[in-house]
Amino acid sequence: MSNITDWIKYTLYPSLYENIDRAFPEHNFTETHSGWRSNTYLDGSPHTRQDKTVVSKKAPGRILEQGGDNKSLVDYVIDRDGVTFIEAVKTLADVVGLQLPQGEIDTEVYQRDREMATLREDCNSYFIYCLGRAEGSKDVIDYLRNRGYSEKVIEDMELGYIPSQEQTYTYLQNKGYSQDLISKLNLNKKIGSTHKLSIPYRSGGSIKGFKFRAIEDVTPKYVNSTGLDKRGGFFNLSGIKGDEDVVVVEGELDSLSATARGVENVVAAGGSSISREQVIDAIKRGAKSFTVCFDAEPGKEQETYKNVNRAVGVIRGNGVNNVYIVNIPDLGQGKTDPDRYIREKGVDAFKDLLKSRETYGAYLGKKLLEEFLSKAKEQGEVDYKERDLLREKVAKIRYGLSGLDRVDFNKHLVEPLRSYGFTEEILTEMEESQREAVEEAQRNKKVQDLLVRAGNETGGAEAIHLLKEGLKDIDAITGKGLLPPPLSFDNLMEQIATIPPALTTGYKDLDSFVGFTPGAITLIAGRPAHGKTTFMLNLLLRMSRIYPDRRFYFFTYEEPLTNLYVKLINILSGVDLREYYPGNVSTNYEFIKRYIKDGWGDRKSINRDYPLYILSLAMRELQDLMDTQRIQVIDKSYSAEELYSLISYLNKREPIGAVFIDYIQRMRAEAKTEGMRTKIAHISDTVLQTAKDTGLPIILGAQLNRATLDSKEGKPKLDNLKEAGNLEEDANTVLSVYNESREKDKDAEGIDYRGERTVTLEIKALKNREGEVNRQCSLLFDKWTGSIDDTPPFE
Repeated sequence: MSNITDWIKYTLYPSLYENIDRAFPEHNFTETHSGWRSNTYLDGSPHTRQDKTVVSKKAPGRILEQGGDNKSLVDYVIDRDGVTFIEAVKTLADVVGLQLPQGEIDTEVYQRDREMATLREDCNSYFIYCLGRAEGSKDVIDYLRNRGYSEKVIEDMELGYIPSQEQTYTYLQNKGYSQDLISKLNLNKKIGSTHKLSIPYRSGGSIKGFKFRAIEDVTPKYVNSTGLDKRGGFFNLSGIKGDEDVVVVEGELDSLSATARGVENVVAAGGSSISREQVIDAIKRGAKSFTVCFDAEPGKEQETYKNVNRAVGVIRGNGVNNVYIVNIPDLGQGKTDPDRYIREKGVDAFKDLLKSRETYGAYLGKKLLEEFLSKAKEQGEVDYKERDLLREKVAKIRYGLSGLDRVDFNKHLVEPLRSYGFTEEILTEMEESQREAVEEAQRNKKVQDLLVRAGNETGGAEAIHLLKEGLKDIDAITGKGLLPPPLSFDNLMEQIATIPPALTTGYKDLDSFVGFTPGAITLIAGRPAHGKTTFMLNLLLRMSRIYPDRRFYFFTYEEPLTNLYVKLINILSGVDLREYYPGNVSTNYEFIKRYIKDGWGDRKSINRDYPLYILSLAMRELQDLMDTQRIQVIDKSYSAEELYSLISYLNKREPIGAVFIDYIQRMRAEAKTEGMRTKIAHISDTVLQTAKDTGLPIILGAQLNRATLDSKEGKPKLDNLKEAGNLEEDANTVLSVYNESREKDKDAEGIDYRGERTVTLEIKALKNREGEVNRQCSLLFDKWTGSIDDTPPFE
């Protein structure tokens, strides 16, 4: 059965919010920063106040007549149109072009929750009304003003006052609620007596319950309404979908205070720990990254450090790698939380603090470095036992880090301690040992679990079948393949039906006759300086744009990764930078390196300087590609066998689009071989096995031998593959890259600007198992920027 409640909560209402005016034309809604407002009563008749009926950002699934009724949007349509529940849901879904969930719809959960949700909203409206009006509420108002809350901030925070439980129950009875439903509030006896300040516990646009605070010196300070589910969703999390970063603080008032002052997406964990359910709920609502901003308290720095690590572990454990940390400065005289920081330093200072967020890798690196150097200073010398323990910890941490986290961790810890023996070689070896230990532990646990399950089988045949199937799963961890069982025709049809289509190249003419086939090798072959590497870099960028939900790896065996990243910036910019060249800089490539060295982010004239502005956009696009880990260039000289293990591991944990390797003749093998031809044959076979086992397209660079020059036309042929080995047989597709101007000018690829700026690259299918062979297309190659396109990039 379909859970219609979750579908309405996570899909319908978030989509509908942007179309409230279309969904309810009878109210002539206008949108403001806080929601939709109308000068009509709930029944559609006119009123003098602009904000009489509202749909707010805080509660996007409800329509409220201020001072009157509040209803869910579905219930409003039921009453307005006189239709059934399903008909009302379909009416709203049609506004935004959504289809109802498939299968039989279970409305029981929705029906059970709808009355309680409305009752809580009415309670909240009553508490807000009583603040400043009910007898005894002046003390609460004074307390809030002493905390620096203005009248508007108090209103935006939805803070209220409960005069007593008896008065609250009487109000609800007069609203028509049954005694049975009211009794489900089940308020603690302290609520309404010692604890009178009310705070609605709103998450995802719905009030789940209430927190009540005592303004006098009593313990505890806060009391929750009975059954409040704090772990199911972050407090103050918007019910509107978005892709903004979610800032997680500890306290509810911290969250409300920041939001009321214009800081968006600040939610509260309700303590110093985060639950898996809170993270999952936020992800469903569109969260793509998290920033952890916990309190600073003197003497509890180590406890805060542990809390941050636990919180990050929960977030990363649910598939979110973009996690950032904000360290709140200690203002002295006790705990410093976001609310206090805003009151004493101002909301702009808090916004600046959030902008200074650092990656989790940088946070870890700084903390561990500070701890190590502090101990060394106390002792007057380095304790080598402490150094070795830290090195082991670093290896374990690096094993779990990737992308920018790993880079920043190395920058803030590994590099400063290089002289203490924290070298890349030592740490990589320790990290590999850690990897092997983890895989060994996983394998042993699976073996033990499998033996237990097999032992519980009553029949020998069933136990043997279970063991056979289980060994396949265990074999995936060890990486050692077993002979597969015979394949039935039905299974074959199922596997064929799930084969993904070939990936497109991003070039219109080229896509008409080739594609990158999953589980196969595509060779990009060419003579030196003809544009082979540059063509592969252009393919990397184009494919990362075509497939934004996948990751692309580029393994280079020829150049340092920094050089390739500079080339990527040049390709992305596509602008002529000659007017900026100083006397000792002769190319875009050299200028970009100098530009970055001189601090490109500090240039004040960048928006007025068009070429430099475009260059800055290119650098920011590259930053986005790297931060989201959509592309990663790696210049470590892996053996073919190591590359097999690494790609197999990466393929299990993340969605990979394709793998680029530049180029095969420079790769090495662990296996002993005699002669270059035998070595290349072994490497080619290993790369092919990698493609087949992972199901990934592998785009492999290869160099053509000089026989190309001796041919009649001087153009590439299939038998020109340098030290060919099995390359021709193993490759699914072979594309040659030929640049006639290179043969004429003999200039180095993308460096010497002699001759015309734009030249022609001829791309030809020398082999094409799934298409027409010898088909070719011409692409335009801008030598100054390295960009390659179907059509001239500068018209």
